[in-house]
Amino acid sequence: TTLPPLAMSYVVTPVIAYMCRRRKVTQEAINDLYTLPEWDLSLRLAQTLNVICCVMMYSAGLPILYPVGFLYCVVAYWLDRWCLLRGSRRPPAYTKDVQVMSMRLLPMAALLHMVVAGLVFGHQ
Repeated sequence: TTLPPLAMSYVVTPVIAYMCRRRKVTQEAINDLYTLPEWDLSLRLAQTLNVICCVMMYSAGLPILYPVGFLYCVVAYWLDRWCLLRGSRRPPAYTKDVQVMSMRLLPMAALLHMVVAGLVFGHQ
C-alpha cells in the first residue's frame, strides 16, 4: 500500500517526463511535467487504518499478525516520510479533524478484536 506513491514519484513521473520533454513548448507545460505529485493524506490514513483494524480483528486467531502489523507500521512510517519529504509536493495545511476522527475509530477495532476472539475461542 505504500508502493504506489513511491512508484508515482520515482518511476512513473520521471519516465513520463523523459518521454514528453520534447513535446512541451511552453514553460508552464514543462513546469507541470516536472512538478511532483500531490501527497494524499486521506488515502494513506485510510490504508493504515485498514491494516491496523485487520490486524486487531484477526490477531486473536492469528497471533503472527502482531509482528506483521508492527513491521507494516515501521516500514510505512519511513517510506511515507521519505515520499512526503522528497517525492511529493508540499502538502496543504491539514486540520486535526482527520486525525481525531481516525483516533475515534480505533476503539471499534478493539471491540471487533473482542468479538472475533470470543468467536475463535468459543468454538474450541
